[in-house]
Amino acid sequence: MTSPAARSSATGSSASQRADAQRGRILDAARRCFIAHGFHAAAVSEIAAEAGISQGLMYRYFDNKRAMILALIEHQLREGQDSISQGPPSLDMVDGLLACYRQWAQGQTIAGHDTAIANVTLYAEITAEAQRDPMVASVLRRHDQLTSDNVRDWLRQHDQARGRDIDEAALCQRTLLLRIVVEGLAMRAIRDPDLSADTLRAVLRQTIARVLGEDG
Repeated sequence: MTSPAARSSATGSSASQRADAQRGRILDAARRCFIAHGFHAAAVSEIAAEAGISQGLMYRYFDNKRAMILALIEHQLREGQDSISQGPPSLDMVDGLLACYRQWAQGQTIAGHDTAIANVTLYAEITAEAQRDPMVASVLRRHDQLTSDNVRDWLRQHDQARGRDIDEAALCQRTLLLRIVVEGLAMRAIRDPDLSADTLRAVLRQTIARVLGEDG
């Protein structure tokens, strides 16, 4: 027979799971609205309608739109760090980045990505918002450092697996190079969506060889 304490604990756990699911539903709706309209143009009423709930109910989970923006940024960047820590989804980083470029150029969201830039439009919105909102800037800087740490750890493991001597200064430079390449590639997809795949592949091969320490 289940004790009252156990039943209370199960009920509390179930309620917490429902609340987490509702928050996730709202954030998914907010993400779609922010991608379509931008942070400031997207109205709370539109987000509530997209989530299929009342505006009043939504305020039970988020105090205001700014709270949703901050929660969404945290969620997006945390997902990026988790996937980086598992290593690139493809053994061929060049092919992986080319696939990302094609999806960014088509305005698609990248599933199973190895970077915080899941959707380039949302990434641009987050970056722009950091220029206006000190709290967003602080969150972005904190996660940016964590992301760089994860990339550097992955590159360190890559070198150790190949029996290389570890050069921490070089690891920092290679980490920065990869961050610049990925973020620059996302912006290039917006400005030059018809860039030749052969041209891009040739450039990426040289750059990724350097990132992986295989250009010597």
